[in-house]
Amino acid sequence: MPAERQVLCVSLHDVAPATLDDCIATLEFLDDLHVGPVSLLVVPDYHGLGRVDRQDRFCSFLRGRERRGDEIVLHGYWHHDDAGPCREPLDWFRRRVLSDREGEFARLDASAARTRILRGLAVLRSAGWRPRGFVAPAWLMSPGTREVLDSLPLTYCATRDHILRLPAGESIRAPSLLMSTRSRWRRALCPLWNRARLDHYHDSPVLRAALHPRDLRYPSIAATWRELLLRLSDRSVRTEGQLVPG
Repeated sequence: MPAERQVLCVSLHDVAPATLDDCIATLEFLDDLHVGPVSLLVVPDYHGLGRVDRQDRFCSFLRGRERRGDEIVLHGYWHHDDAGPCREPLDWFRRRVLSDREGEFARLDASAARTRILRGLAVLRSAGWRPRGFVAPAWLMSPGTREVLDSLPLTYCATRDHILRLPAGESIRAPSLLMSTRSRWRRALCPLWNRARLDHYHDSPVLRAALHPRDLRYPSIAATWRELLLRLSDRSVRTEGQLVPG
């Protein structure tokens, strides 16, 4: 990355046919702010509602965005945590409080994680995309998931605060701004928390903004994203993949 400019990476999570209308609205919002290119985190079969490679409207829209420079990233397979009950308080907190049963890879063993990632890559390749990056839903990765990533056809993965080169290599510090809209109290606290987080990490060489399709349904969240992105407008915008050599 250029030494003279700090970098902003913007991602749109949960991109799927079921969320397409909200995704379109979010990308138009970012376009109006001249923020891009964007990493599009595509879920191959979001909650079992339909594979992306069988949805013509969805594929056509994403191909248009890809031609504009946006990056297609694998974002789990179902985006649903079906790994069984929580066994301890920390496990419950990560899978039920930080994520409402969305942490698909939080508890998978290595074999299950490998199978699901390869299945997701196959679906996206069927649609014509060859993603280089993987982001686990809710950024929750079991040790088994992390173990198998080094042997898969990927060049990077991302956690909430890092971009990791694959196979096991450099970790790029990249803290994320993130909104949660699941409850009224979260929507009230998120603007305060993200302003404080941006103040804390303002001098970080790389910062990330992680948007979700439902964010803009809430005026206070939309206004906060606008405010934060305008504060970051002096940064060079790159996709996460652009920070990792192919």
